[in-house]
Amino acid sequence: MRRGVGALPEFVASPYRMRMAEIDVKTEQDQGRGWAFEVDVTDAGQTHCYDVTLSWSDYDLWCHGQVAPERVVRAAFRFLLEREPASAILSRFDCAVIRRYFPDVDKLLPGML
Repeated sequence: MRRGVGALPEFVASPYRMRMAEIDVKTEQDQGRGWAFEVDVTDAGQTHCYDVTLSWSDYDLWCHGQVAPERVVRAAFRFLLEREPASAILSRFDCAVIRRYFPDVDKLLPGML
């Protein structure tokens, strides 16, 4: 397990909301067929905590192994935060579930890396 993966948090300005959200990837852990992450998002003074998994197959689909898995998870959160508030994001999910709600994720997320 790596700690402090997201030492420099990322701020996201969302067209959905005219305020900034901070994405902080706290941990990254290899598991079976992918990775598990603990992610905090601070938005409007509230911190939301998430347990997120990313499979090898989605990682390969979205970045073809060209960036760190942590960057793909950050991009996934930026993608989500541009479409909904942090409070609406599931607290535990696999990144594959994003396409159930937003079918265009496979087309748009690679451009966000």
